[in-house]
Amino acid sequence: MTLPILRTERLKLRAPRLRDARAIAKALNNISISRWLAMVPFPYGITDAEWFIKENLRGRVHAWLVWRDDQLIGIIGLDSELGYWIAEDFWGYGYATEATRAVVDYHFENSDVDRLKSAHFVGNDASCRVLTKLGFVDVGSHVRFSVARQEDVSGRSMLLTRAQWQAAQ
Repeated sequence: MTLPILRTERLKLRAPRLRDARAIAKALNNISISRWLAMVPFPYGITDAEWFIKENLRGRVHAWLVWRDDQLIGIIGLDSELGYWIAEDFWGYGYATEATRAVVDYHFENSDVDRLKSAHFVGNDASCRVLTKLGFVDVGSHVRFSVARQEDVSGRSMLLTRAQWQAAQ
């Protein structure tokens, strides 16, 4: 699947390119971010970013880089679940909600899938607020291994149906 470029009022979302590896590694090599993500190691280096980009290019991962002007501020992934992170310098400005809304809209406008899953680790209140603003509802607890923390972490599973999304439009 070739990812289209998505635009919001302040952001541009596009597929990653190999030349983005340094920017991805710089932004994601931060335990304040990776501790809230299941699959991201810490420390996070250029080799990790190159692997991630190559997985996107092969179509094994589907993710958009989120840009504010000429600066990478995060990534939104959409595979079996919606996942995202925003660089710490950009927390608190509504970018996560704005970018994830664009991806959720794209998903429901271009897919026959009627449900979209996401999740957050317990304690990640900011991520919970983003998902709730988008209409996701809590559907129960889970435990996932965090690569960065090297331990099992309690989380909350979230779900958004097409009907819930349409009602919010």
